Amino acid sequence: MKNVYKLLVAGICVMTLASCGDNFLTRDPYGSTITQGQYEKLANQLEGSMRGIYSMMYEVSDHDQFGKRSIDMYTDLMCGDMALTNYTYGWFYNDEQGLGRTSRTGYIWYYYYGMLHNVNAVLNAAQGGNGSASADNVIKRIAAVGLPNTVDKSKEDIMYYRIQSTNIDTTLNGVDTTIVRKDTLASFTEVESVIADCYAQALTMRGYIYSNLLMLYCEVNVNDFKTELAFPLYNESNMNEAQPLATMSAVYTQVESDLTEAIDYFDAFSEIEHSSKLIVDKSIASAILAYSYLNKGNTKRKDDEAYVTAYGNALKYAKMAIESSKCQILPRASLFETGFNNVSNVSWMWGQNVTVETAGGLASWFGQCDIHSYSYAWSGDTKAIDANLYKLIPDFDARKQWFNDGSANATYKLCPDGKFFSASNPTSTKADDIDREWLSDNVFMRIESMYLTAAEASYRLHNEGDALNYLTAITDQRLSADTTFDVAAAYSAYKATLTDKELLKAIEYNWRVEMWGEGYGLQTFRRLSAEVLGENERKRGENHSANPGSKITATSDYTFQMPAAEGSYNPSINTTKLPE
Repeated sequence: MKNVYKLLVAGICVMTLASCGDNFLTRDPYGSTITQGQYEKLANQLEGSMRGIYSMMYEVSDHDQFGKRSIDMYTDLMCGDMALTNYTYGWFYNDEQGLGRTSRTGYIWYYYYGMLHNVNAVLNAAQGGNGSASADNVIKRIAAVGLPNTVDKSKEDIMYYRIQSTNIDTTLNGVDTTIVRKDTLASFTEVESVIADCYAQALTMRGYIYSNLLMLYCEVNVNDFKTELAFPLYNESNMNEAQPLATMSAVYTQVESDLTEAIDYFDAFSEIEHSSKLIVDKSIASAILAYSYLNKGNTKRKDDEAYVTAYGNALKYAKMAIESSKCQILPRASLFETGFNNVSNVSWMWGQNVTVETAGGLASWFGQCDIHSYSYAWSGDTKAIDANLYKLIPDFDARKQWFNDGSANATYKLCPDGKFFSASNPTSTKADDIDREWLSDNVFMRIESMYLTAAEASYRLHNEGDALNYLTAITDQRLSADTTFDVAAAYSAYKATLTDKELLKAIEYNWRVEMWGEGYGLQTFRRLSAEVLGENERKRGENHSANPGSKITATSDYTFQMPAAEGSYNPSINTTKLPE
């Protein structure tokens, strides 16, 4: 993929990695003897490479391009749940106008494919580094480690590849290695366990990348994943070869294979403790897989085998994520105390501890959205919850207080100053008080998303009782402290209505309010809005600076378009298949 390579050569992601053998973790060298020093060098390099990959999650390119949290903003603005209520500087205005599918596609495309290149380099190094594995060899390797054989030998479905190679250190002769499910940490040396853990992390990140590309660049409610084209599919075995558009089926197969294998490795090395919430683990791999299956479920084909399997797996892995995580639903007592600004938040599964060295300043979530920091929001480019969504929040729901009601300062009406605010300045908007350090942390995933995934999957599987239990595990902790009326009675009356379609509406509402500003809005809109609203279109609130009051429907206008340059630089893509 020449266009991806051009970006990588520019310096985004070249890594120097060592290599071991064709397989993964036995101790029998082949060719010549590998030294302990070489093995330790590989472990150190893989750990360093994974740190580099994680740093791309928050890498700053511009004031509206700062990694995952900027993509969260694009998508929440695109679906209208976030409103750019006023603009002075122009950042994110194209997204507010609904033009993100084309104006943002280049950044998103190379953000994910750049990260993918580095992930594949880690996997390539861990498996031998020579990139010569044929489909047969890959099948043998999978069989050797005792994992499901998911590789189809047919040319159509074999997607083992490399993008342009990185600077691989081929001085090591490698080790022929395997880990099987019954293995435990005690079976391996400390150095071997480090390599295996990095391998699982890299598999998780590749599953994460492809699941995001599926959500952004592919239509929802597709009738046949086996024929619907998606985007080029690259992994460690043919990174040097430009690839054609793969089918959605092939991409989903890769996602599911990577994440289930990662979970197996995390299980085998469960005694390893990660020092940071930035490092992925079993709970995060399970959560990514659960959400991928949730979006794979196709409401056009209710109750057929693929539908039931997708939602069954969404529920299975959501439960696995909940059970394997040390996180808990944010309790009511902490609802207005955290400001979603600290990675130690009990509900955060995955997040970044922002330091002086990694702070993005104005080029960050808080630099764009927090009215208590020196930010674009504070100085004129206010971002707020959509007014119509805000009106849906009942008085008994404490989350209404996550958003400024405008009574004290109409300038910041409906801004999220009860949900996101600086830890050093949670209240004031005076110039002398505002936070000018931008050390608030970044949230990438919360445990609440898994309860909502489990609720939606249970509903699809016709188990409304379980769906309600998963949903109310969250909403029971979101009750207002208002004493002017009987909150408990109002909430009980509301819960009594939650059957059939009203339950699905409640699940959709909670995706939009609970996860507001965290990047779930667009996919919730595309996945659920048509069914929840029936023939009605969603209406943008009057507080949008662009197209207030306009009606929107989840059409192809809300699917990102592949960059036109990709067809030009990748000769393997049939350009007649690209979106118009």
